[in-house]
Amino acid sequence: MTSGTPISDASYAPATPAAASASNVTKHFGATKALEGVSFDVMAGEIHALVGENGAGKSTLVRILDGVHQPDAGTVAIDGRPCRLASPRDAIAAGIVMIPQELRLVPALSIAENLALGDLPVRRLLGIPVLVDRARMRQQARALLAERDFIPDPDRRVDSLSFAERQLVAIAKALRRRCRVLILDEPTAALEKREIDRLFGVLERMRRQGTGIIYVSHRLDEVVALADRCTVLRDGRVVATSRRGEFSVGDLVEAMTGRAADGRDRTDTPRGGVLLEDAARLADAISVHSGEVVGLAGLLGSGADRALRRLFGLGEKPSVVRVNGEPRRLSAPACAVAAGIGMVPGERRLGLVMNQSVRDNILLPSLTRLSRGGRLDRATGDRLVAGLMDLLDIRPRRPDAKASALSGGNQQKVILAKWLAREVRVLLLDEPTQGIDVAVKTQIHALIRDFARRGGGVIVSSSDLVELARLCDAVMALRQGTGMQRLERSELDETRLRTAIGG
Repeated sequence: MTSGTPISDASYAPATPAAASASNVTKHFGATKALEGVSFDVMAGEIHALVGENGAGKSTLVRILDGVHQPDAGTVAIDGRPCRLASPRDAIAAGIVMIPQELRLVPALSIAENLALGDLPVRRLLGIPVLVDRARMRQQARALLAERDFIPDPDRRVDSLSFAERQLVAIAKALRRRCRVLILDEPTAALEKREIDRLFGVLERMRRQGTGIIYVSHRLDEVVALADRCTVLRDGRVVATSRRGEFSVGDLVEAMTGRAADGRDRTDTPRGGVLLEDAARLADAISVHSGEVVGLAGLLGSGADRALRRLFGLGEKPSVVRVNGEPRRLSAPACAVAAGIGMVPGERRLGLVMNQSVRDNILLPSLTRLSRGGRLDRATGDRLVAGLMDLLDIRPRRPDAKASALSGGNQQKVILAKWLAREVRVLLLDEPTQGIDVAVKTQIHALIRDFARRGGGVIVSSSDLVELARLCDAVMALRQGTGMQRLERSELDETRLRTAIGG
């Protein structure tokens, strides 16, 4: 890889200005310097990837290009002309469209309404718009989503969709607009291979049509396969920029972290008795033993996410499971927690109280256990929180910091910490490393394996088949309407998993 400033050698020098660029940009948030002298550009008809660990400055840089933040120093230019993007509306007017991790959708509106927001089709009377043309709005929605192999009822409310389905709607909404620069922030985190392949096909067509694409992702194999150029940020600075063919996953990891990659995720752990078993199913029951990590893999709509929710008491009907061989009826999450089951949801906001402190979030499930005579034992709680923050390396080490102020990786650690504080025996994990950088992902994997080594059981659902193959002792491959197939550790690799789920 090429270290230092972005490539500017004569063989690469463009004949036309960049579609969008940031030059010598610096940005502070209080005493924290998020970016320092960063220069980055994307050419028309180019896919330029942006990678780095959490906190490296990626989000700050793309938010400056999206008009959310303004730089303290440096300039932003569109087609070589300096400009000030004071808001996302300014960015859209300039031809820059961003799909953030936090999807910009209105949950209470339908799929069709979300796709048409800002450009509603109307019926006119004597040239005057009189009402929304809902038939045309539905037709447009069906056409947009059919291109991504997603054919829902366009009148279905967005808040009834899974995260992966909502992400497909958000992608379709952005692609509906004619944009010169498309910014994608972790676009494939909740998509399975068919949707990823479809998205890559769309991006390739847009690239050939002259759209500049900024691709932010922690999935480094995708970056290697997709990007024409890749820039690495570390601690708010550009540390490397390389062109296609000049970088590998290992190169990117080393540039991001300053150390070589280590692919070891699994260690041998003796398997104990069955901790949790779905008693409602027989031939293909989901079960996990003490000391075991079991994966759930399936295409979009296969039911992997619903299976986890059912095991946590969030199914449409109460579920019946066996915990340590004893039948338990789970009619609500409180029943699951009482049975020693904790869940880390796919969306962190569902596992945290964002406006409360790290300390309060960690202690929330354990309040009754930490109370003496109706009063909370604060000293014991503080010692417990401090110990877990050290164990899980939660940063910053400020128990009073609000959960909303933490990076995604540290928020994920806080959710894990609250279940460790509660001393659950079984962890249910839905996309546990979604949107997390490679270094924190390694930490999360180590924490999962350590939980199993201590006698716990883990059931993890992930759209990343490579992750499941590396992390799990066994994987249940789900096919919609045709049950499950269990693959043992010796059978686990991406190719076999993809075949088993029908991908």
